[in-house]
Amino acid sequence: MIKAISTYALPRLSAGVLFTLSGSLLSTGCPADSGDTAATGTETETDSETGTDTAGPTTADVDPTETGGETTTTTSTTVEPETTLMPTSTTTSETTTTTNGETTTETGGETTTDTTAGETTTTTGVVEETTTSTGTETTGDTETTGDTETTGDTETTGGPIKPEDCEELPILGVELLSQQEHQLESAAPVPLVRTPSTQTSITADPALFDLLRIMFDGDIAVGVHPLDPDPNHAIPNFVNQYVTVSSATVTYQEDLEADVYKRTFVAVAGQLEVFDLLSPHQTHGRVRHVELREMVKNGDVLEPAVDGTCYWIEEAEYDVRRPNGCAPFTADACPEDQFCMPVNAIGTDGVCVTGGAKQEGEGCTLADPNGWDSDCALGLRCVDFGDGHECGKVCDVLSDAPGCAAGTHCGGGYNLCLPHELLQQSGVDPAPVGEPCVDTPTALYCGGEGRPGHCYDDDGAGPLASTCLPWVSAPSHCEAPQTSGYVAYKGGIDRSTLWCFTP
Repeated sequence: MIKAISTYALPRLSAGVLFTLSGSLLSTGCPADSGDTAATGTETETDSETGTDTAGPTTADVDPTETGGETTTTTSTTVEPETTLMPTSTTTSETTTTTNGETTTETGGETTTDTTAGETTTTTGVVEETTTSTGTETTGDTETTGDTETTGDTETTGGPIKPEDCEELPILGVELLSQQEHQLESAAPVPLVRTPSTQTSITADPALFDLLRIMFDGDIAVGVHPLDPDPNHAIPNFVNQYVTVSSATVTYQEDLEADVYKRTFVAVAGQLEVFDLLSPHQTHGRVRHVELREMVKNGDVLEPAVDGTCYWIEEAEYDVRRPNGCAPFTADACPEDQFCMPVNAIGTDGVCVTGGAKQEGEGCTLADPNGWDSDCALGLRCVDFGDGHECGKVCDVLSDAPGCAAGTHCGGGYNLCLPHELLQQSGVDPAPVGEPCVDTPTALYCGGEGRPGHCYDDDGAGPLASTCLPWVSAPSHCEAPQTSGYVAYKGGIDRSTLWCFTP
């Protein structure tokens, strides 16, 4: 839970790098599953007072669960670190400089990991290459991976029958949690259901941590969804893909040691069935007939391991709906005497909270430091801007009319109408979405009175002007050849705010 927002916690775009808002955290992730994996990068800047990352082509907060590569970990003493990223073409070297609590990192052929309060942050960047999908199809006395069939004396994989070379993944009785249940106020770029950090081992070395994840697009609907068989859609390479882009996928990572998983498995067949949906991050569903094949990296792509291990999940049901869960900014989301308070930065997940009579700008009190119930009127959030808690107006960063008063802007990680002066460190440009950012081309915030966005130059030093681009809530909102980057708020644990760019 966020306790306070620094008066300087205002994102900005500077020298091709994004910044965003943050607050201090009461809950932090388990080191066993928050390590980052190395990729290559170009430029990263860390603001100790903002705690925001942006991940796109320049830098990224990389989770080792997403890459599986090697990681260099350093411990930082800065509070609420912020990392941001935007795309660039190539990278060369890396230097890190810390001045007055602000760290600037330029990454090249290697990546550093900054661990703060139990959270690991890795910055990465872009080298323009093409990611290709993998899979095999064979004939003769061989087996196949993915949704493919073989001919001759071979077996068919990808169906409801467990392949002969697969062994059951022993997860019976293992609880599955949402990312929000795992860590308050956190969110991945896509909805994520996972095994808990208390479940140290599932297979292999009993002393080392294993992680099973079910992930799917933020525009998921009730129904049956086939799992995407391409492993490269599931695990970003941070070269030309920065978030999971599978419509639905399952990954399993085994034996975390020194921030590196020894083996990575990705589903090449199976299905996700969603029974009920309160929000994209609060669903009830199951995965079944999941064929998890061991993958290895070949350059920037994942390929099936030769003679690799296969795990099979016949069926695994989960329910990550919360008793007071809701979908923010939707009709009848909560009882009449309650308000659906957003709990992720993009505003697509929420909980119903109670309120009081305090008005915007008035001092307030939280009923519980780990919740958002307060004595503010419904539609207001009780938050500390540095001079004590006060009621702030909640707004929708995905709305064409967020309803913020003149001199304020909707955003900052907490879905609040924030004064421009509070955001000047990150920059505010009046350009509406789709128009050039003329006043402050590197501003993190733009959109005027309309839909919020940020200023971004899609071709770097090329002829295109910096343009106000809208925030989006799902990778599927980015049409090819564009892909998604993200902004990480709240010290890097909330990466739900996405944006589209051309890699």
